[in-house]
Amino acid sequence: MWKGDFLFPFFRLFLILTFLASSFSFLSCEKGKVSDDTTKIEEGTFENGDRYVIMRSFEENLPNQKTVRFFAFGHKFSIEDVETEEKYYRSYLKVAELAKPYISKKYENVFVFEEHAGLPLLFFGKRGKNARENAPNSLVAAALLQPEFQDASSYYVSKFPEISTFLARPLFLAATDTLWRVFFDTFSKIAKDYGVWVVSCQNSPYPHIEKVQGNSKDGFPISAFVDEVVKDKSYFYVATTSNVWNTCFVFSPQGEIKHYTRKVNLVPTEKSDLQFSSGTYEELSVFRIPGTEVDICVAISLDAFVPRYIQELDSKGCDVLLQPDANSGAWATDGGLGYWQPLEWLGSSMGSIQTKKYIGCPNPHEALFSQKTGQKCNFEEITVNSKSIKYNVNPMMTGNLFEVSFDGQTAITGRDKRARRDINYVGLPKLQDLTFEGKIMFEDGGFILLGPWSFDLSSLTPEEQQNKSRELQKTLYQGEENEGKYLSTILIADLTLEPDF
Repeated sequence: MWKGDFLFPFFRLFLILTFLASSFSFLSCEKGKVSDDTTKIEEGTFENGDRYVIMRSFEENLPNQKTVRFFAFGHKFSIEDVETEEKYYRSYLKVAELAKPYISKKYENVFVFEEHAGLPLLFFGKRGKNARENAPNSLVAAALLQPEFQDASSYYVSKFPEISTFLARPLFLAATDTLWRVFFDTFSKIAKDYGVWVVSCQNSPYPHIEKVQGNSKDGFPISAFVDEVVKDKSYFYVATTSNVWNTCFVFSPQGEIKHYTRKVNLVPTEKSDLQFSSGTYEELSVFRIPGTEVDICVAISLDAFVPRYIQELDSKGCDVLLQPDANSGAWATDGGLGYWQPLEWLGSSMGSIQTKKYIGCPNPHEALFSQKTGQKCNFEEITVNSKSIKYNVNPMMTGNLFEVSFDGQTAITGRDKRARRDINYVGLPKLQDLTFEGKIMFEDGGFILLGPWSFDLSSLTPEEQQNKSRELQKTLYQGEENEGKYLSTILIADLTLEPDF
């Protein structure tokens, strides 16, 4: 999470108790393929009318020990996806099926999904039914949800008295079985069924989770922990710690968790409202994809914006930075630091691959806590002392959770011969022309692939794009003309350590 974290209304409130016409049309949804010299593009619609775009850039003649095929899934979610285990699984299965024809037989394959992939599961099953169907906004949804977890919350408060004054933490712990069971089963199964590595993220107490066989735990019946719609009630999960971390997991092709990374730099609402625990810099490590020389690492949203965090991963020899994201807020607007949000975003997606220097915010993890209005951080030149990270894979969640919008453009950036500097996020000049106080902001690399925004504004100037996109962004919100008509984006690229590529 980034700017949306700063203003994330769902738990802040909890704590308080026709396509457009003319040139401003949606991206075309007609099925078909378009090719150019660098990428191949496929556009289409799912059975429910939701739109998707697949962009791919393959290089079949690279050494397989130095090359991995990465899939960045900009997954669009819907609140209806969490009615049952099967519906949640199928919401990801449909994008995995689109990617299936492009799974490499030569290279290892890595599916990278978004941050907070499991967050909507708070409204799962029978317990979440009333909120899903009747809540007009997140305030009412939270009020309807709280009584459903009362028994499980009582269990955790009795176990961990230190959380008795917390509001959000007991809820996340009470939902441990739902949040972990459905999340783990879904992404473990995708990894096994497709024979790929999978990266996805959930808020959980992992690895401090006990799988209980039987009908009760310390006098509390299984019904306190398990939703009625769950199929297998021969076991249930309980947390054995009072901590809840924002964590991304690496699943092997056998469906086993082989690596995980906790978010270190929490945004204000994660720290004070959601009451998550922080990871530490000492825990950071890279993971080598077996059979290759490629080391991956994870920076969850804000972590990827923080220069110290990137320097730590560079020092550990990371080659490909995975940046799962869930920007809970408008994309085409001002961001949490007070600048145009896509401009702020380049500080992560492009800043993380620079070899010598770049221009950006040196302390975004501190600036977000500032009470200043307007711009909260002065952009300045940031020196890069050493560099191992060559690529950044940044999938973005899209969709509406009640009145909370999740939006963004999925991208893969890097330093190789395909890197494009003649494109950029919506509302910005070409990367090669992007300057701050007369200096090029990002000198190295560019976009290997850049997913589109929900509206095609390419015929407009950057200034015109900003003005028009601010208007169009609002139409995607709950109850508006284009409610929920976000894109699902799948970017697929072969990323290599081959020095001459």
